[in-house]
This record gives sequence, C-alpha cells and structure tokens, in this order.
Amino acid sequence: MKGSPAKLGTISGTTGHSSALKMKAEADAASALKQMELTAEETKGAYAGGKGANVTMNATGTTFTTKGDKAKDGKTIKVDTKKATHKKLLEARWKKGDKASGGTLNELVAARKKHKKGSAEYAEIQNKINKSLGSKKVHKGTKVNKKGETVETKPKGTTTRKSDGATVVKGLGAQKGKTLTYTDKQAEKVKIEKANKQIKEGKSTGDKNKRDEGQLEKGQIKSGRDNKKTGTVVSRWFAKRKVKRNERQLAKRKAKEENK
Repeated sequence: MKGSPAKLGTISGTTGHSSALKMKAEADAASALKQMELTAEETKGAYAGGKGANVTMNATGTTFTTKGDKAKDGKTIKVDTKKATHKKLLEARWKKGDKASGGTLNELVAARKKHKKGSAEYAEIQNKINKSLGSKKVHKGTKVNKKGETVETKPKGTTTRKSDGATVVKGLGAQKGKTLTYTDKQAEKVKIEKANKQIKEGKSTGDKNKRDEGQLEKGQIKSGRDNKKTGTVVSRWFAKRKVKRNERQLAKRKAKEENK
C-alpha cells in the first residue's frame, strides 16, 4: 500500500532502541496490511484447490495473506489478475466491501470519477470506498488559498455533523442525523441517473414498459427505499404516490398483453 511510514517518535541510540524501532515499524506495516478478512466460505472456488480458505486481502487488492493453511500459513501472495482463482478472490473482496457500504460500492466508484483527484468531493467518496474495503487510509481534500497555504476543504452543499463529525448534506435536520451523508447522496445520484437513462431510452424507442420501469425505479429511490433519510418527508410522500401510479400502469399493461 502507498503512504508514508508512521512517525516513530524519538526513540534512538542503543541496539535495544533500534530493535524497538524495527519492531514498531513492522507492527505498523502489519497493521496497515491487515485489511479485509475473507472466510473459507467466501473464497470457495478461489483458493486452496477450490475448497476455499481463510485469507486477508489488502484494500488495493494487490496482495492476500493466507491463514490456517498448513502449507502456506502467513504467506503473502501477490494477486495475479490473469488467474481465474485470483479474480474470484477480488470478486469476493468486492462483494464483501459492497455489503459493508450498504450496497453502494459500485455507485460510489462511478460518482468518484466525476470529481478531480485531490478535491474535497473525491476525498470524501474515496474514504467511504476505503473504509468499505477495510482500509484505514484517509484522504483529505485540499486547496491552496490566496496566502499560498494548503488548507482542507469540504464538498459543496455539506456541513459537519457535530455529534460524530460526519459530512452530511445541508438541511433542516442535518445536525439531528435526518439528512443523507455526502457519500450516500452521491451514490443515490448515480442510481437516479441510471434510472433517467432508462426512462429516456424507453421514450426514444417507444418501449413503454422500459420507460415505466425506469420511472418506477426512480420513484422507489426517491421514496426512501434505499435510505429513509432521502430527500424530505414531503418529497418522499410524492415519490411514493408516483411509485403506486407506475405500479398500476405496469400491472395494467401486463394484464392487457396476457389477455391478447
């Protein structure tokens, strides 16, 4: 993993001190590499002759360390993306990370691409991705002010929740935990964009089912299906009404097609 070594303090001088330094450095390195633990069940078909084995993968997906394998216990192995078994390990890691992110990992990656690396928006999203994949690395959005000083920045339209320091979307209930976090909002935007694309394609091709299915998906997202803090009480109420309307349209069209 990339990153500068941890500061080791001011221990110096004797051989004992040198040993202490080395031990701390090794402990720090081990801690940094100890990322996502995958069980034998999760790695089935990917390791140990297809039976699966307990492994620990780093957040970047470049290495994995075996656990409990008598022949290779504790051995760190580089991931070869050309190997089908290693690809399955990466898939297992991603699946577990997606679950940890609340099912938004793919959306977060898509949202991250829309922001410049080093920006507050990019950093906020990357931190959520890292956390989901087991990484402790924290990115900070920075910019250079008029004085030439490098200062931290926050995504536009957000505020810091005082209770836990989370970055949340501004709103009446932001401090009470009633608004989405910035990363959840970005993931939601990607889902809505996908639904809008389906609606547009349905309209352009004359496929009413595709159009209505897209509208139904959009309505469900906005109604709070994936997160109860989506929008406002009023916007969720309107979205739920649209959902019911789209469900009726789809059901009516389906019944009509079946009776032909």
